[in-house]
Amino acid sequence: MTNSSSLDHLFAAAWQAQTSGRFEEAIGIYRQMLQQGDNASVWLGIGQCHLECKDTAAALAAFRRALAILPDSGAIKHMVAMLEGGAAPERAPDDYVLWVFDGHADDFDARLAGLKYCAPEMIYGLIESVWPREPTRRILDLGCGTGLNAKLFRQYAATLDGIDLAPRMLSHAVRRGYDRLYKGEIHAFLEQTPNRYNILLSTDVFIYIGHLEKTFALCRRVLEAAGELLCTIELGDDIGGPVQLMPTGRFRQSDDYIRKCAENNGFFVAAWSDSPLRIENGIPEPGRAYRLIMKE
Repeated sequence: MTNSSSLDHLFAAAWQAQTSGRFEEAIGIYRQMLQQGDNASVWLGIGQCHLECKDTAAALAAFRRALAILPDSGAIKHMVAMLEGGAAPERAPDDYVLWVFDGHADDFDARLAGLKYCAPEMIYGLIESVWPREPTRRILDLGCGTGLNAKLFRQYAATLDGIDLAPRMLSHAVRRGYDRLYKGEIHAFLEQTPNRYNILLSTDVFIYIGHLEKTFALCRRVLEAAGELLCTIELGDDIGGPVQLMPTGRFRQSDDYIRKCAENNGFFVAAWSDSPLRIENGIPEPGRAYRLIMKE
């Protein structure tokens, strides 16, 4: 019989070791938990630790064990796909996004600072010398997370709204000066909202969507005439295809692909700039920021 109290205690100890970077210790605790029976969450934890240790083969084996227990889990399917290197799915499933972000909400900003994350600064740099410093715009922050875009763009906004799937991320964003925050999946929100905006912000969002044709069409739906979409991508190339699922679980898009999505949905590229989005494990992640404006 499984002792749930003992299992909860071990989970807490394993998670503490894992989030403190003591991955071998965490794996040992997780394997101790397996003595009480197969458990998908335990195998996920083991897989995460192996990923952090750059042992992708062991991580994939652990994720496959988790998938055998929970074969309908979109999150686990995504993790297996990202390591198998197969055809990219349309986008990361909602339960994967929630698993990634809600689990790290409390230390999210600190983690990004440690990675020298700069996506908000990248899109801000495209408009800093162009927009008048007047609070006249209606701005929607797509995938707003903890609200890092707000400190740069609040000064331009008559209305600043945010939408995010992860409730614990939104619990931090409430302190960042938004007028309204919505919990939900971006596409569903854009399909249904009666609100209209002048500006859409999208930093580190397209990296979890992948295929962007529908996203661009829905962005056009909620934008007023001459509206702008300010976005970042992890920059890929067409050698591996216009959309590539990376071993990180994130997507890269090529510049040609972004420009085609923009053109097909009535946007033109007004400006762009390149910079590492973050530095992971000492390696700069290639990024590109775009300022896209709807054609008259």
